[in-house]
Amino acid sequence: MTTRHVDVGQRAAAHRLSFRFSGRAGRAACLVADGNSTLVVESWSFQGTTAEAFPLPTTAGETVRTQLLPAEDGRVVLLRHRPGTHEVVVVDRGDGRTGEQPVGRFDCPALRAVPSLDTATLAWLVAFRTEGCSVLHRIDARTLRAEAVVEVAGHLTGGGWLTGQGHLLAANQLAEGQRRLVAVDLRRATVSPIEVAGSAVLLTSPRRGRMLVATATSDGVRLGWAAPDGRPVRYPPALNAITGTVLPLAVDPTGRRLAVRITAGTRSRLLVHDDDADQVTEIPLPPGVVRSAGWSGSGLRLVWSSPTCPTTIVTPHPGGGPDDRTEPDTGTGWHDARPERFDGPAGPVEAVVYGDWRQARHLLVALHGGPEAAWELAFDPFFQSLAAAGVAIVAPNQRGSTNYGAAHRAAIDGAWGGPDLADIRWLRETLNRERRVHAGRAPMLFGTSYGAFLALLAAAADPHGWSRCVVVAPFLSGPQLYRDGSPAVRSLLDRSGGRTSLDDELGPRDLLRLAPRIRARLLIVHGQRDDVIPVGHSRSLARRLRETGRRAPRDFRYREVTGGGHNPLDETGGQALRAEVVDFLTSEQRG
Repeated sequence: MTTRHVDVGQRAAAHRLSFRFSGRAGRAACLVADGNSTLVVESWSFQGTTAEAFPLPTTAGETVRTQLLPAEDGRVVLLRHRPGTHEVVVVDRGDGRTGEQPVGRFDCPALRAVPSLDTATLAWLVAFRTEGCSVLHRIDARTLRAEAVVEVAGHLTGGGWLTGQGHLLAANQLAEGQRRLVAVDLRRATVSPIEVAGSAVLLTSPRRGRMLVATATSDGVRLGWAAPDGRPVRYPPALNAITGTVLPLAVDPTGRRLAVRITAGTRSRLLVHDDDADQVTEIPLPPGVVRSAGWSGSGLRLVWSSPTCPTTIVTPHPGGGPDDRTEPDTGTGWHDARPERFDGPAGPVEAVVYGDWRQARHLLVALHGGPEAAWELAFDPFFQSLAAAGVAIVAPNQRGSTNYGAAHRAAIDGAWGGPDLADIRWLRETLNRERRVHAGRAPMLFGTSYGAFLALLAAAADPHGWSRCVVVAPFLSGPQLYRDGSPAVRSLLDRSGGRTSLDDELGPRDLLRLAPRIRARLLIVHGQRDDVIPVGHSRSLARRLRETGRRAPRDFRYREVTGGGHNPLDETGGQALRAEVVDFLTSEQRG
């Protein structure tokens, strides 16, 4: 298969995100950060033997919160989040002009798009309303009118089609605190329960009229095939014998084969389960990460990335590796990374490493957010900027990270800033012990969200052990975040015991209390419109630093990003902000 790209700007700086496939996986769409501080909608076509990627002009600047849904005819539905409302438009190539047509505005807390299998329907919209119900709207493919079809109690999530005509939708319903499976008949505007207890819909096979469900058991989660008529769920033994962190990706058009991603540490593996034979086959891939997939009549396609390959779409083949990467400059000019294991106080800690940390003048320890997350062997524009400036990076997956088993992930439950902080402090000692060329030159810290909180704790725990520290969207403490955070954030804190106070030599993990201990030069970055961690946390921290005698900009800088969200380094203007951070970390000037 050959691929043709129509230029969307500085291709070498392209960073793709928010990939989505159409209902039959014949199309895809994503957002591209083009290197000019803007996000561009990019459409992908897989018709025939040629794959083509081209930009779709829009009238409004897109943000990382823009949802995309490609239709099989090449148009793309955009859901733009605005304060208190959602704007829905449809974009097309428009013969080189801005081919944008409005669908309407939806005043609701949440709105998502569901791909259509019916050519007369461009897409379906699921609007969750403040009254506690979900309303499904049909967008007519010809008129682009959005018509409310059926109202369902509670919140509808996930799901897929159970018929090839795309009129029977299987979904997860959360109502009155209870979760169950339902079948929504969009021709009859009816909702029927599917009697599969303790399960959630992951994927569906329209051809075979069944759904892949995840069922919670005392031994963990099992994957099985269920029918809407209430027949017993069938759990294929070979599928459930797979070990590791399992994510079902896509079902082939016949309904026979299931593509599954296994995440093992910092990289992904690709398996295909043949349901008729109950056999699992691995398709070898080079080191990298699979994000999602689509399976059309012409084959399986993966959204794939590696440290030297910006996120793109590849076609795997049984012989191993991508048959064809649709990024023409893959592997050119980028800095590679590798996994490396370090001793820790409770066992080995794996890290993604850029450069030679033993020899480099500048060494940065980067801490991921979450905390239910992990660094992976994927393309990272910020890390590329640092590596280009000669900064070596060690990005550890300390205790609390995912992809290393349940015990590793659960190690910080009820102990935020406990075992994970111990791993970071141990890592610092290891790095210092082996850095003979630049012995005495303290490493630097970087962290986002939870990683920012952990980085500041590390800077306070070892005041003279770190030279500089950059934190993006930090919070002050678990209890304070619980008081100020959204319901989703409070749910995370409840689930992982983030409000528990630790009683050790460092004391409660409260950054207002610990701020006087920090001696590293600080750069604090926070988006003004962060809806995950309120910007007030960073404002309070900057105020507290001033109260302790720290002077700006000599000792610390506070950078509030106007209009920025939770991830300002990846949003509009992110390239300039990344350059500012790199300059802060590499500049020898103190003031």
